[in-house]
Amino acid sequence: MGKKIFYLFELVCGILFLWLAGLLTGKNVWLNSMSPVVYGRNTYISFSGIAGSISDGLIGSWIPLWLVERDRAMYAGNDICELYPSDSVLAAVYAENNQNSGNDGAENSGTGTAGENAGSDSQENTAVQPASAPVASSEGIVYTVDMLKDYNYFVNQFYAIDSTTYAPDGLLDAENFMNMDLSIDLQGDSPKVLIYHTHSQEAFADSRPGEWQDTVVGLGETLKNNLESRYGVSVLHLTDTFDVIDGVTDRSAAYTYAEEKIWKVLEEYPSIKVVIDLHRDGVADGTRLVTNIGGKDTAQLMFLNGLCRTAANGPIEYLQNPYLAENLAFSFKLQAKAAQYYPDLMRRIYLRSYQYNLHILPRSLLVECGAQTNTVEEVQNAMPLLADLLYLVLSGN
Repeated sequence: MGKKIFYLFELVCGILFLWLAGLLTGKNVWLNSMSPVVYGRNTYISFSGIAGSISDGLIGSWIPLWLVERDRAMYAGNDICELYPSDSVLAAVYAENNQNSGNDGAENSGTGTAGENAGSDSQENTAVQPASAPVASSEGIVYTVDMLKDYNYFVNQFYAIDSTTYAPDGLLDAENFMNMDLSIDLQGDSPKVLIYHTHSQEAFADSRPGEWQDTVVGLGETLKNNLESRYGVSVLHLTDTFDVIDGVTDRSAAYTYAEEKIWKVLEEYPSIKVVIDLHRDGVADGTRLVTNIGGKDTAQLMFLNGLCRTAANGPIEYLQNPYLAENLAFSFKLQAKAAQYYPDLMRRIYLRSYQYNLHILPRSLLVECGAQTNTVEEVQNAMPLLADLLYLVLSGN
């Protein structure tokens, strides 16, 4: 009897050791508990996912534990691995967006005919716009609920979904997005919009070395000036550097550093209701994200939404976003306005698994303006158009 109890005790201790070490579930409970800063997440115990966790852990036990931790850390958004689409992934998305176009960006614009516009919502067409607002093109399309009831049509018109990402039907709800009121009070001297750059060193084909005006920071300043001078919207432009460590470009912890700073700014300026992370894309050298609007060569824009869920496992427990629906509605409304006013400006909204600091406010937005193959002039030409779209959505027009 004593031996049986001893053997049972050994078995329990053995299972406990495998669990704590991460060899059973793939999650090193000891490291997570003792070094949350290093590993970037808290300990989560989920009985519903225990089968998958054990499977992952048994597989992971055959390779060094640090490889398992590094892979898990990718989803946690910590300082081990930069969470940003690779050039090859984004080049593939661009090719998908433009597979049927005669020129860059035409396919995903949602361009329609005058006949399609005739059946659109008259309230949208007759809304009073300020003098500096865009004038709808005859080629533009005004989306209605009836047009987007077909889920496949809706998704194909608006989204490019990464293969690693889980986007169930209930998450992408066109009618809900349309009915969501994202307007804010734009009056007053207190800042309403915050513009920042997780990757401040992103530059363009003809950028002058050392000139911040030729980087995404320069784009942020142009966007700020347009919103303030043309629409009277007070903007705070955060020019801090989050992707340089000891004088060397290092994006491994850029999102972490940016989030820490943004929370401090929001504490100081509670009037801020909109947070915009302005980037430029990275694509194959032969790819050109450019269209012509009003006689000007203009870089195309793309919104990116992080869904905090994967295709394989669903929601990521340690990546939560209470404002996911609002984030999606915000990018959708901007995309729909672009289809009406600037049909060739936008690439489809890119949906990926992670978070990208979009959990900070309901009106959080990640914008990709062109790519490294665009000229500074092309990307600068896109900023007044983005200002137009932001004003139209935030003012409720």
